Amino acid sequence: IMCMKKGTVLNEVFDRLRDACKVVEDHAGKFAHSDKYGYVTSCPTNLGTGMRASIHIKVPGLTADGTDKKAKDICKPLGLSVRGVGGEHTPIGADGTIDISPSARLCIQEAQIICALYQGIELLLAEEAKAAKL
Repeated sequence: IMCMKKGTVLNEVFDRLRDACKVVEDHAGKFAHSDKYGYVTSCPTNLGTGMRASIHIKVPGLTADGTDKKAKDICKPLGLSVRGVGGEHTPIGADGTIDISPSARLCIQEAQIICALYQGIELLLAEEAKAAKL
């Protein structure tokens, strides 16, 4: 199940996802879940929450050198990965748009994912504002 929405309120997308999952479970049965490992998915990298949340954010000042290095330096301490807008191993957008998402899937809760994304957004925007003044 994929939920997407333009805007800045991540909780709205999460609520939509939760509601969609409930509808599917109500009609098709419960998703495979382990008390120890979380949700069992078809992709082993998503074992755990089963949720991969990401955002696209424009940071042209931080990517002015054509790389995502500065964004990665900001995001890595928060446990966030930086990718191109097409996903893993794709280039950043020509307008400086990057995709950020949590690196961890196992032993992390959905609320932690959302909090990490908010922190990443806050730090990226603060550094972007500084870069724009240069």
